Amino acid sequence: MASSGRIFAAMLGTLCLLLTTPGCMLVAVDAGHEGVLVQKPFFFGHGGVEPVPATTGRILLAPTTEVIDVDVRPLQYSEHFDIISAENAPVSFDAFLIANVIEGRSPDLITRYGFNWYQNNVKEAFRTFVREEVQKYPLFELTTKPATRARLQDAVEQEVRTKLIEKHGIPVRLNRVVIGSILPPKGVLEQTAQTIIQEQRKITMIEFQKAEESREKAEKQRGMADRAYREHLGLTAPEFVDLRRIHPSAPLDSKANCPHDSARYPEQASGTARKA
Repeated sequence: MASSGRIFAAMLGTLCLLLTTPGCMLVAVDAGHEGVLVQKPFFFGHGGVEPVPATTGRILLAPTTEVIDVDVRPLQYSEHFDIISAENAPVSFDAFLIANVIEGRSPDLITRYGFNWYQNNVKEAFRTFVREEVQKYPLFELTTKPATRARLQDAVEQEVRTKLIEKHGIPVRLNRVVIGSILPPKGVLEQTAQTIIQEQRKITMIEFQKAEESREKAEKQRGMADRAYREHLGLTAPEFVDLRRIHPSAPLDSKANCPHDSARYPEQASGTARKA
């Protein structure tokens, strides 16, 4: 009961204070945010940014105090690029910087860099780092090799962290740099597709020509072999044709195996028969 009474008394005292203090107001600070208090006295006092931010909850403010709401959650900042690659080929892509204000450091950020810290102090440097890294690679490597994008992301992230955030002491935490899909413009894509089709047709024609040349060479070699074989048997061309027609695959190793020998040399055939 005593505890409940103290809580009620505290709430009542706060309400009375609000009612008796003209111009005072309650301001809510959401989760994941910090409130940077900026004092702006009318007549006396130094004013300026309070070094300790207000955290989640409600705070009572004097009418001469302004609250700047700072989101300390990771935020994504995107940039679009239309630039040229190493061989002066145009490419288009998006790059993303994911960072968050370090908790408790929001007053320092506001004091030194202002609320628009990314636009004023990071954006152009980030774009420069991305542009310089992308222009080191040729178009084909940028558009077809995922490992190239991974190297780009690592290089840009290192540049932003060391040459920008750490060098200038910006109180933000860099979480990641992401390079989106890198593509040439639509017209270049269509031209590339036509080039691929033409190259494929060229390869097909070359392979067809090679096949025709191989077939022609094989036929020529077969014809030379048949001619040599016919001359070896001592046959005329018509006789050899007749022989091949009757026995297309028979091995003809000598005149003794030639079925036409009995017709061409009847005396050999009869002599052979008499000896038998």
